[in-house]
Amino acid sequence: AALWRAFWDSARPRPAAASYAAWIETIERPALPSLEAMRAAIAGFRVRPRISIVMPVYNTPKPYLEAAIASIRAQAYPDWELCLCDDASSAPHIAPMLDALAAEEPRVRLHRRSKNGGIVAASNDALALATGDWLTLIDHDDAIPPHAFYALIAALNADPQIDFLYSDEDKITVDGERYEPFFKPDWSPETLEACMYTAHLALYRMDIVARIGAFRAECEGAQDYDFVLRYTEHVARVHHVPEVLYHWRAIPGSTAQAMDNKGYVVAAAVRALEDRARRTGGLASVRPTAFAGSFHLCRPLKERPLVSIVIPTAGRDSEVRGRTVDLLAACLASIRERTTYEAIEIVAVDNGDLRPTTKEALERYDARSVTWDQPVFNVAAKMNLGSRAATGAVLIFLNDDIEIISPDWIEAMLALLQIPGVGAVGPKLLFETGELQHVGVTVIDATPDHPRRSYPREDPGHFFSTAGNRNYLAVTGACVMVRRAEFEAIRGFDEGFAVNYNDVDLCLRLWERGLRSVYCAEVELYHYESRNRARTVAADEQARFRARWAEAIPRDPYYSEWFEALPPTFELDPARF
Repeated sequence: AALWRAFWDSARPRPAAASYAAWIETIERPALPSLEAMRAAIAGFRVRPRISIVMPVYNTPKPYLEAAIASIRAQAYPDWELCLCDDASSAPHIAPMLDALAAEEPRVRLHRRSKNGGIVAASNDALALATGDWLTLIDHDDAIPPHAFYALIAALNADPQIDFLYSDEDKITVDGERYEPFFKPDWSPETLEACMYTAHLALYRMDIVARIGAFRAECEGAQDYDFVLRYTEHVARVHHVPEVLYHWRAIPGSTAQAMDNKGYVVAAAVRALEDRARRTGGLASVRPTAFAGSFHLCRPLKERPLVSIVIPTAGRDSEVRGRTVDLLAACLASIRERTTYEAIEIVAVDNGDLRPTTKEALERYDARSVTWDQPVFNVAAKMNLGSRAATGAVLIFLNDDIEIISPDWIEAMLALLQIPGVGAVGPKLLFETGELQHVGVTVIDATPDHPRRSYPREDPGHFFSTAGNRNYLAVTGACVMVRRAEFEAIRGFDEGFAVNYNDVDLCLRLWERGLRSVYCAEVELYHYESRNRARTVAADEQARFRARWAEAIPRDPYYSEWFEALPPTFELDPARF
């Protein structure tokens, strides 16, 4: 786990220290339960499992090992055992310190290796000592707050069917100052395949651990990532506890040392993801992104269905890179000239007033057109009309001001759509300037918006939120791929949202049916929507959206309530606390 920290540094946000300190004082500290309150609640718990803590130890500086152990012994929840493995430490303070601890603390189980074996061997030896119902992993120089186990077990008592729990986390300096919080999304399967986001603090059922086996030597360096990938293939219910329950110790020099080993860790993570893909549908490729610690996992297509690209259009011109272009003609040209997927049809939905040159482009690029002949403009109705005229089993709704960049855009999105549980897929969209326009859609206080809008194209995002695939509540209708069967099952776009929110509403209705939306990071398209255009939303559509979704989605499960809301930047917003 220590090696991962160096990679995560490159993708973590950098909130001002004062902002996080203010959050701790105004939000976290007042909400902390007293020791008496926790003890009273624990006495009433119907579920009181034993937690086995696996902690391999190797030459840990004495103050940090003392702090790690003290934080465990200070837990309000008492039903735990600490399974320690000394990996043949050469530091003279380790052996007497651990021996004394084992003698005075009956909940400590100690194994000492005669020869240094590395993190996997030491972790497995510690795991072999475990007799508990649940497993957790704590590094030998980190710390947890006194309410950590209590918060996790309280969540388990609220829902005893949970199979996997994980919390938020932050870093802590050698002087005890907390900084760089990581407020995580709720369960996000596709995000996990892009980076090891669940990390600490997490609880794993021991019966499932017994089923999947211990840490694998072939994934040393990313053994915890491999473990989570294998474990989550066997779970039905996952719960995110949105509290900071783990403090990663930042020791001077440790990050630099970890970065020296980054090739070793990346190779181990690639191996873990390759094995994951082979177990869950097949492997096409796994490659690191430009940001070490995040990855693109690509599965082979199980089938190559006909994909219908539905393009609502007004047949207009626009300025693009200093020249006037026919948007629909340019869009069609980019599709036909750059797309590698062959089984496609294109259906344009026009207003009945296309110019002869645009009609010629439709014929030249083998696109059919249907005419929306109603007097009132309604883009949702136009897209529904196009879907009825289309014949493909998969639908892509595409704005006419889109230009294809990635030739394999359909294959990459289709590979995600074929994953069970995925209902909608959208790509990275760039403004003409190359800045970000779309990397997913948040829904905060019943208001949809685009996170990281106008950030640089190379932006890694918050914990790789731009660099890697990520789950969101919605993706934009400027380019969205769905299966026809599921689109028709929810009766397509709600035509009550004539102009705005019809795309987000579509994704949310899929979400209600248990189908996730995924941002596909490796696909890039240009979207010539004006970067400086002020977005106007009809008051009636805004009111209708709020009436429909404000209670159903009181918070965005993929975006922390403590982040900036408008615009959503994934950065702490003191105004929200």
